Amino acid sequence: MKRVSVSTKKIDQFAGKWVAIDENKDRIVAVSDTMNGISHLVTKKVTDKTPDNQIPVAFKVPYKDEGPYIL
Repeated sequence: MKRVSVSTKKIDQFAGKWVAIDENKDRIVAVSDTMNGISHLVTKKVTDKTPDNQIPVAFKVPYKDEGPYIL
């Protein structure tokens, strides 16, 4: 996993990678080759009181010639 702070407008440079996106700031906050690399950033325990809108979301960036990934 690599922590970054990149605008989501530049998401195409991470094609084929998993990214963690902070929707509140519209920024990519981490990049990894696998979902496991960023899973600790995009999940929380049931007992955690952090609001859901403060947890980054995970997204696998498709290559230019691919359609969107559907999980």
